[in-house]
Amino acid sequence: MSFTPSAALAQGGYFGRNKVQYRDFKFQVLKTEHFDIHFYPEEEAAARMTARLAERWYARISKVLNHELRGRQPIILYASAPHFWQTTALEGEMGEGTGGVTEAYKRRIVLPLAGPLHLTDHVLGHELVHAFQYDITNTNASSGNGGALNLPLWFIEGMAEYLSIGPVDPHTAMWVREAARREKLPDIDKLDDPRYFPYRWGQAFWAYVGGRFGDEVIGDMLRAGGAARAGYEAAIEGVLQVNTKDLSKDWHDALFQAYLPLAEVTKMPGAVARSVIKKRREGEMNVSPELSPDGSKVVFFSERDLFSIDL
Repeated sequence: MSFTPSAALAQGGYFGRNKVQYRDFKFQVLKTEHFDIHFYPEEEAAARMTARLAERWYARISKVLNHELRGRQPIILYASAPHFWQTTALEGEMGEGTGGVTEAYKRRIVLPLAGPLHLTDHVLGHELVHAFQYDITNTNASSGNGGALNLPLWFIEGMAEYLSIGPVDPHTAMWVREAARREKLPDIDKLDDPRYFPYRWGQAFWAYVGGRFGDEVIGDMLRAGGAARAGYEAAIEGVLQVNTKDLSKDWHDALFQAYLPLAEVTKMPGAVARSVIKKRREGEMNVSPELSPDGSKVVFFSERDLFSIDL
């Protein structure tokens, strides 16, 4: 699942094309204290549930970031991903991995309902953090203020993940634990490197900052970093009173302390098993393996076929 906060999505190669639309959605508006939720009749029950979730998130996020959104917050809700892909509220085509989008300049949240309720709740919270980020930093196209868009993805997406999931997440732990085991933890100034997935490493960074300095510094860092292209360095040094080099060292020490004891008592797969599926070229995917009932065969999805991923 991915979350795309950028103002204009997938512009390259889209010009001159129209989205295929199979439905004419008869949108209505459900008003709550802070939200205008746009929905169509078949999802009315889900819209009312989403309204409760949204107000709960608003209370949490506004308290942590010490901010009230200016104006009412729109949410455009779709009953399913195929319906969401037809939206005309956003430029470009929505990929299958896009769980929701928050426009940077109009601040509209557009999302489909996920399968499990907890996934919808997470996406909603994540996207609402983006709405707060854009409002706090005065992100505005007409004034030329890029605001939150000037900050790196790990700063923005990591904050949205931390505030919507919390400090503990098994996916983030998996990435960080393995890097700690190999003693290849990235410095903060290297987090922009595409090798480091911004959602996971950004969440790990904010979990450390929140745990050490308190969550109340998050809003202050967002304001400091988004002010006149100040950047994350100004946010860290101005609010936390420490430079990125020293903060990186302290962060790494905390990660080693947390994860190395676990690494010392576990074995790498190669120590207890042999590889039965090996990459034949760079980027080849072999995923979701399942053993046959007698244990003699394995079935998996692979892109060995060059043009697609097949069973």
